[in-house]
Amino acid sequence: MLNKKILYLSLFFLFFSFSFSQSVEASTMAERLSGRIVLQVEENGEAYYINPVDLKGYYLGRPSDAFNIMRSLGLGATNSDINMFLRARARTNLSGRILLQVEDKGQAYYVNPQDLKLHYLGRPNDAFSVMRNLGLGIKNSDLRQITIVGSQGLILGDKIGDDNPGEGETLVKFLWKYNNKNYYLNYVFSDEIYLRYKNADKNYYYPINNPPSNPRDKYYSVFFETLNGDSVINSILSDLRKIANIDGLNDNQFIEFVSAFVQYIPYDFSKSPSDSQNFPYETLYENKGVCSDFTILLVAMLRELGYGTAIFDYPDSRHTATAIECSDKKVHNSPYCFIETTNFFPIGIFPSAFSDGQAGFSSMDWKNVFTPTSLGNVEIYQQTRGKTYTGITEIAKNVDTIIKMESSLSQKNTELKTLQSQLNSLKGELDQLLIQVNLYQSIGDQDGYNDSVNRYNTKAAEYNSLLETYNLRSNIYNLDLALFNKAKSDFLQN
Repeated sequence: MLNKKILYLSLFFLFFSFSFSQSVEASTMAERLSGRIVLQVEENGEAYYINPVDLKGYYLGRPSDAFNIMRSLGLGATNSDINMFLRARARTNLSGRILLQVEDKGQAYYVNPQDLKLHYLGRPNDAFSVMRNLGLGIKNSDLRQITIVGSQGLILGDKIGDDNPGEGETLVKFLWKYNNKNYYLNYVFSDEIYLRYKNADKNYYYPINNPPSNPRDKYYSVFFETLNGDSVINSILSDLRKIANIDGLNDNQFIEFVSAFVQYIPYDFSKSPSDSQNFPYETLYENKGVCSDFTILLVAMLRELGYGTAIFDYPDSRHTATAIECSDKKVHNSPYCFIETTNFFPIGIFPSAFSDGQAGFSSMDWKNVFTPTSLGNVEIYQQTRGKTYTGITEIAKNVDTIIKMESSLSQKNTELKTLQSQLNSLKGELDQLLIQVNLYQSIGDQDGYNDSVNRYNTKAAEYNSLLETYNLRSNIYNLDLALFNKAKSDFLQN
């Protein structure tokens, strides 16, 4: 059986061991499981909370995800109610609810439907403990009867549980991030199709007396030809679209999502520059590659989606990248934006450095991230026109925000240095005044002593006032610095 696949939507999943799996047979499965935490024991122990309010299942993911989701679905409760419930048990109409102690610090408690007792959800580990200890095993067939919501909670019908490759097949697990969320997708490949690609002739031939006008362009065209039985690009894009629909991604975001899928495929540091490029099927099957492999794969995927694409070749730096038709930040006098494929970078952003062929993030010059100055001359191949990616406008806005934050930090840092210099100067004056105070005291000059003490106290008050200003601005600077670092980290997903 060829091209069978299974789709998952969380990188961080939970492993549990159970001696049983309880199945509930009913047409209203969600009503039977209202308020319960269920564990998908036929998979990897993924946990879901069946919210009594809307009878939908909420995927709990990592301990921190479980903590945040369960708190977000909470119901406010007074201190007196919480204290009463802790001494005895909650009312039956609160079965399975999350209660928030709004008159205190918003502490959260889970009401166990089995005994109506409260379980504290103070920290992510507490939520994890509740999931582990109170979770109910559920079969895939039962879970499919419940509507699953949330960014990583899709249940894909009959594909659940079908992650075991048959004879002549290989399972590949893809892991990636988008919008700082973790995703994974399992896909079963045909060994026979892979070997046909691997053993295929990867050369372009032409009569010596009639060469094509652009041999390199013709050479690249070889890798966009598909063999009979290969529908992998269309099939994986279909799965990626299903994931994206759960998160409500628009067309621009879906292009970024697909790009991230390719960018997170591991870089093959063992591949020699003399080795041939891979066909898209090979890159996916091997789950690794280099810049040209990833570029060909992403161009093939974007073409399938109808977008105008090209290949940017940089002979000076021996680098290759994907180009997509875009509305802004076009480069090389072309209709295209740049997409780095060897590491995650938002569309249009040029890497600041390379290490053994893979793009890196060191010393980003944010004012020039859309400028290809470091890569040298470009040659553009396999140009096509089609749909236009317009999400570059939002990416440019994010870069402008980071630039403004960086500029503000630089100004604040200069102000802090000026204040520090003034403090140092005042400290020197105070030290000199203290010497005079001690001198007048030692020689018994009361008038000189009193005058120097008054001048010292005046200068000390000035110093303390300036120090207070310095500390306040320093705290603001440190807060802004933390926000700046988070903005950079979120933008680059590192």
